[in-house]
Amino acid sequence: VQVELKNIRTGSKQSQRLSPSDKLEKAVLDETPHSFLYQTGSELVLMHDKTYDQVEVNVELLGDAVKFLSDDCEVTLLTHEGVIVSAALSEEVEMEIKEAAPSMKGESISNQYKPAETTTGVSVKVPSFIAAGDVVVVNTKTGEFVRRVKR
Repeated sequence: VQVELKNIRTGSKQSQRLSPSDKLEKAVLDETPHSFLYQTGSELVLMHDKTYDQVEVNVELLGDAVKFLSDDCEVTLLTHEGVIVSAALSEEVEMEIKEAAPSMKGESISNQYKPAETTTGVSVKVPSFIAAGDVVVVNTKTGEFVRRVKR
């Protein structure tokens, strides 16, 4: 059987041929919820939700999702033997709209989207009824508007 193995610490991949009698050890990964506190340069400071321990994580672990970070945003850390191997945001985050283009008369007839900017600087297309100060849910994978938060 031809398999591709991935080193979870370095990310490198390696192809190997295994016989049916070969056995592989399953990696034990721990998922822990943390809250985002602040960013210092290329490091994110996160706090464990239960123990209140603070940990610094490189921004590169979050990739493009780092632009969706806001105060108290939940970040899930994946660890292997105490070493952080990945970090991820939840699939949807709430963000406040800082600026939105004014809606035009007659736009309610069809589904029209207009550009808006969140308080963290993320540009997102929102429906015409969204105004500055509204809180919306944004998908962190696609960067698209999901729904308005009712408060």
